[in-house]
Amino acid sequence: MDSTVKDMLNSGKRDKMEIIAAIVAITQKPAKITRIMGQVNLSYPLLKKYMKLMLRLRLIERRKVVKKARETGQVFQATEKGLTFLEIYCDILRLIYGEDFLQNDSNLAVACLKYCERS
Repeated sequence: MDSTVKDMLNSGKRDKMEIIAAIVAITQKPAKITRIMGQVNLSYPLLKKYMKLMLRLRLIERRKVVKKARETGQVFQATEKGLTFLEIYCDILRLIYGEDFLQNDSNLAVACLKYCERS
């Protein structure tokens, strides 16, 4: 892998697609907004913008949490469309960066390995 790619992977800057993929990955299981915010490491106002976009695109869905016949909050969960997006996104990372990418310890590689491994 050339140094330009390594620099980009380790720059710490994330693009919109990477953030969206991370949110979809986290919401494979129902997740509260505070968990998503902490794991994606975004401010609440910025996360709200992403969540609004992703809800509109139907990559995630909002679900009410009901305990003992009372609504106690809400969680977010990835939709089939969101999971398809995540799979395609990870395939693109493999295509662009190759299998060496999976040995890299960048945020992109870790997310790809953690959420997109195939058996």
